[in-house]
Amino acid sequence: MCSLLCSSDVIAAISLISYEQEPTLFSIVFGEGILNDAVSIILFNTVMKYTSKNSVINISTPFEIIKEFISLGFGSVLIGIIFGLLSSYILKTFRAFSKNPVTESMMIFCFGYLSYVVSEVA
Repeated sequence: MCSLLCSSDVIAAISLISYEQEPTLFSIVFGEGILNDAVSIILFNTVMKYTSKNSVINISTPFEIIKEFISLGFGSVLIGIIFGLLSSYILKTFRAFSKNPVTESMMIFCFGYLSYVVSEVA
């Protein structure tokens, strides 16, 4: 289970690829790693829901799993887009946050973490 959530193959591949020499290849490998991790987390949460002791598995369960997977995927992307737009608007409008690189990095990290927390709660 840990190898599913913490794969090191993308990290090793990215460390070998130079962005300056191969920007397209770097972007493809990085995007595949991010997408792979997100799909793994969504599938893990969906399967854990249906493997509890009191869940009943019947003929409609695969369709419910597919529906839940699609709704979690689109819901997470929608929440990410909303928080991305909100953070870019705040950083553009309130210049006090972008004068210091440490403050700007902290704001970006906080918005990313806030987006994650809201997705998990939703």
